[in-house]
Parts: sequence; C-alpha cells; structure tokens
Amino acid sequence: MSAHALEVRMAHLEGAYEQINHRLGTVEQRLAALEVRVDTGFARVDECFTRLESRFDQRFMWIIGVLVVSILLTIVERFVAH
Repeated sequence: MSAHALEVRMAHLEGAYEQINHRLGTVEQRLAALEVRVDTGFARVDECFTRLESRFDQRFMWIIGVLVVSILLTIVERFVAH
C-alpha cells in the first residue's frame, strides 16, 4: 500500500469523523431543547397539582367545618330542648 493511498484513506476517515461529530452535536442540541421542553411541561403540571391540592384543602376544611357545626348543633339541641 502506497503512502499516497494511505493518506487518502486517512483523510476520508477524518472527514467521516468530522461528519459524525457534527451529527452528534446536532443530536445533543436537539436533546437539550427537548429536555427544556420536558422540564417546562413538568413545571406546568406541578403548578396545576399545587392549585388542585390547594382547592382540595379548602374543600376539606369546609366539609370538616360543616360536620363539626352539625355535631355541635345536635348536641346543643338535646341540652336546650329539655
């Protein structure tokens, strides 16, 4: 194998490696963009769950309040009626 043929083959391999490097860089950039989009989506979902949790807490407190008042009214009614 001549030195010239070896140099041509090496140049071809170097070009192929550069092309692979470029493609992997593009893939890496696209994955980074996807990661940002996924993180943004999860942040929005977390925000929705936080609001939902707050609403459930408010409703729960209202139910407990109504339940306590109902029990107290029943007890007071028994003592006052006699």
